[in-house]
Amino acid sequence: MLAFGDVWVCERCKPTFVQKLKEGVPIQECEGLVRQLKSQGTWRLLFLGAVTLGIYMAHYIKRQTTVLNQHLDSEDAISEGLVTSILIFQYISAILSVLGFVLGEGAPIVLFMIGNLLSMILVVLVVVWAFKSRNRMNTLLSVGKSDPRWFSGCYTFLFTGLYFNYKINELNAQLPEQGDAPSG
Repeated sequence: MLAFGDVWVCERCKPTFVQKLKEGVPIQECEGLVRQLKSQGTWRLLFLGAVTLGIYMAHYIKRQTTVLNQHLDSEDAISEGLVTSILIFQYISAILSVLGFVLGEGAPIVLFMIGNLLSMILVVLVVVWAFKSRNRMNTLLSVGKSDPRWFSGCYTFLFTGLYFNYKINELNAQLPEQGDAPSG
């Protein structure tokens, strides 16, 4: 992270930041990051996650982690192992859910026990990812608890990736349109 007065900018955003400063365009910290993280509406993410038994959400987590890690130093990056674990557990959980549905009451009880255990592990992994992402975003945006751009811990815990997506969309809506010239 580089300091420009009281604004912090990641190494990757520095060229865009400096160019906008020269042009006199008002910018926010890591504006490029917020634009890159914007991918879709939160209702769409919820719907696709539900229809795909969570697999879509796991891929969303992978995408957002890849983008976030591009703006972080290697020691602050979110572990690829965590993301890979989320993907693996989500696929296995979805397969077990489909098997349980197809087999119905004839499914062995161990299938449901394994499915429930994997689901609990998956929930813990997703909450860990959500808090890691939240902490990285609050740091990259240089915001405190009183700032409306702050990612809330309570909502992060309750809504994980959906809240992350909601906040990204909210931050993106606050950015000036790309190509807007400074007024005056």
